[in-house]
Amino acid sequence: MSARAGSVVAMSRRAAVLSAALTLVAALVAGAVLAVWQPWRPSGPECRVPGADGVDRTLTATQLQHASTINAVGLARGESTRARVIALATAWQESSMRNIDYGDRDSLGLFQQRPSQGWGEPAELTDPVYAAGAFYDALARVRDGESLPLAEAAQAVQRSGHPDAYAKWESLSGDLVAALTPLESMTVSCRRGSLPPTSTVPVRTPVPGTADIAPALADLLAAAAAELGGVTVRDIATDGREATVGIVIAGLPPLQAGRTLAAWAVAHATGFGVTEVTVGSERYHRHGWRPQEPPDPADAPDAATVTIRVDG
Repeated sequence: MSARAGSVVAMSRRAAVLSAALTLVAALVAGAVLAVWQPWRPSGPECRVPGADGVDRTLTATQLQHASTINAVGLARGESTRARVIALATAWQESSMRNIDYGDRDSLGLFQQRPSQGWGEPAELTDPVYAAGAFYDALARVRDGESLPLAEAAQAVQRSGHPDAYAKWESLSGDLVAALTPLESMTVSCRRGSLPPTSTVPVRTPVPGTADIAPALADLLAAAAAELGGVTVRDIATDGREATVGIVIAGLPPLQAGRTLAAWAVAHATGFGVTEVTVGSERYHRHGWRPQEPPDPADAPDAATVTIRVDG
């Protein structure tokens, strides 16, 4: 190779390296801009709740929806915070909070309950509402169950081959119960593109006043009534895609009951196409909570009123 040819090759290589470096810098700058303007865009299909330690807990939409169902069923039954934490921790360990139709031997569902052990029929055990109720019933039969260490209480119900495994889910479960039954502000959120649950559950009894509304909204309200109870329709938008509903949950003051329904709706947003939720002075829109003007007391019969909108 001549000296001139070698010089040309060297210049080409330097140009290629410079081009690659400029491309890398541009990518880093673009990433920084996205980080500024879109501060929470995780790479996977995630939902989040705040942890007591200041670190966000991330879940899939499927996991959050099932966790909210277990918590809701407990609330409707008057179960204590401790019982709901134990139930959530158990489902995390048994199924990773997935409603699965398989398991060890004939185990099924969120809690991996076995038809052969008298827990119920297969179709019942893959119904999250039934499965959660069956767990709470069994926990109630454990002597001093709610005062035991979590792993001991869960093991007394489940009879697992790994009795100590439940304890590691206690912190996450406590954070979920707090976020799904909020006292002060709304924090549960899911990103766009989260994957919805694929498991099939029974058709729920329609809520009175929902016969002519969007099917997704009617199904959502029927699910809310089946899980939380106490749901009543106050108003329906003319397009049938938005409902203002009241909620009564025994043991909770009106505002906390309203926030609990709002958190439940966000947890079910991906599965039912929920786009907006409003409770009190907070509105869930574009996958996050934002403050808004408080409703006029004359327009809001009580603090438990929640407005929910779906895609269609």
